[in-house]
Amino acid sequence: MSNYFIYAGNAYPHKNLNRLIEAVVHLNKSVEEPVKLKIASSRNVFTKRLEKVVHSLSAESYIELLGFVPDDKLKTLNRNSIAFVFPSLSEGFGLPGIEAMEAGTLVLASDIPVFREIYKNTAIYFNPLDFTAIEKAMKNALSMTETERESKISFAQKFVKRYSWAKMAKETLAIYKEVVGL
Repeated sequence: MSNYFIYAGNAYPHKNLNRLIEAVVHLNKSVEEPVKLKIASSRNVFTKRLEKVVHSLSAESYIELLGFVPDDKLKTLNRNSIAFVFPSLSEGFGLPGIEAMEAGTLVLASDIPVFREIYKNTAIYFNPLDFTAIEKAMKNALSMTETERESKISFAQKFVKRYSWAKMAKETLAIYKEVVGL
């Protein structure tokens, strides 16, 4: 495990990355070794705004904006991270968290209804409106024993097997067939 947290997804305002960056800045004031946040997000106007936030918080030494990362590389980044952090204020599903669990890392997620519904008790939840709550979840991940960490990751990896593209395609096809009367 490397000394970084990761976020992957777009940088739209509802993703709440400003608070996550603020949490990382505050986290680094209380840890002995610096902890980074790697953000994998295609470059666009929203990542440009994020660069300004990083600069305004003097967080350049803690935040690494990676740009687009291919799936195979992202899986490795997830697996080697301390945890995937998903601070979103609203989501439709939350696929990046499922992918992070499948890759073998902890997931720290906003305590919002959709994440509670999808992730159940596999994630460590925090109040996304409070950067200190995000920081506390990150500290929780940092302070876990290796046994606790491995147990939580193993449980999550078994849990996410309930989600699959093949299963979704079969269920969708069955609905289409039912609708058209096949």
